[in-house]
Amino acid sequence: MDATIVEEFTDMINQSRGRVMFVTAEGDRLVANSMLSALVGFSTILSVARAITLRVECEFEEDCLRITEFLRKYQLAQFRPDTGCS
Repeated sequence: MDATIVEEFTDMINQSRGRVMFVTAEGDRLVANSMLSALVGFSTILSVARAITLRVECEFEEDCLRITEFLRKYQLAQFRPDTGCS
């Protein structure tokens, strides 16, 4: 994973107003702005996002829109067509 992309993603997550979660098609949830996510590493999370279908859930709509646009810009995730930001 490109270090510049990981750094941009990290900054974006750190600037989010509320909780940000990635949700898989199976219902598994990962809180992106948690200590565990920071320990696992955003590079790993972004790499996995390329391989699975997910959606973004955020407490604040502006966080969700910003993150969704980032993921689409870098083609880092497959989004279910019937869902957007929750």
